[in-house]
Amino acid sequence: MKKKTNRSKNFQAVQNPENATIKEIKPEKKRKKRYLLLYLAIIGFAFYAVITIINQNVQIADKKSQLKDLQQQINVIEIQTQYLQKVQGYKGDELSEYMEKIAKEELGYISEGERIFINVAGD
Repeated sequence: MKKKTNRSKNFQAVQNPENATIKEIKPEKKRKKRYLLLYLAIIGFAFYAVITIINQNVQIADKKSQLKDLQQQINVIEIQTQYLQKVQGYKGDELSEYMEKIAKEELGYISEGERIFINVAGD
């Protein structure tokens, strides 16, 4: 005897519609493990993405604060450069007055006939 396969049954049902029975085709159960692994992979990727974004935001904030500090240093150096360029342009009486001012204030020198008074009371 020959075994009849599903194909031959379907073929017979088409040939003899009177004897044909309608079968409900049920989808096979999908593997839950495969989908579970897929869900876990998606959740893992989402956590990785969130952590990466947070880390990058922290780094951006650090770099912005460093940039602000560097811009302040640049401003200070530009002011000092302007001052030095102004001093470099001094000639004649301006130069001698500037040198005298530096000698008195920073080096503690005095001119002839001047006296220095020190306030010992601290007021």
